Amino acid sequence: MKRERALKIVLVVVGLLFCAAIYPLMLMAKQDPALAMMMSLYVTLGVFLLLPSPRASPQRTAARSPSRRGRALRTRRSWLRRHFST
Repeated sequence: MKRERALKIVLVVVGLLFCAAIYPLMLMAKQDPALAMMMSLYVTLGVFLLLPSPRASPQRTAARSPSRRGRALRTRRSWLRRHFST
């Protein structure tokens, strides 16, 4: 329970920090377009960090399954080697 609560707090704090980049983004948009584009990525990341914060526990399991992803990649590689080997 404490870990879930801490996860929610961290998601909200980091998400709000990244969303706070909107104000400097407006100031930098006219000065340096490349920097403004980079800041817009941080703002977008902040929004996507705030979205799962009310229900953080279901998303935690998706982040903890790299073995499934690795198994899928190995299966795909072996299939590609079998069918397209020269």
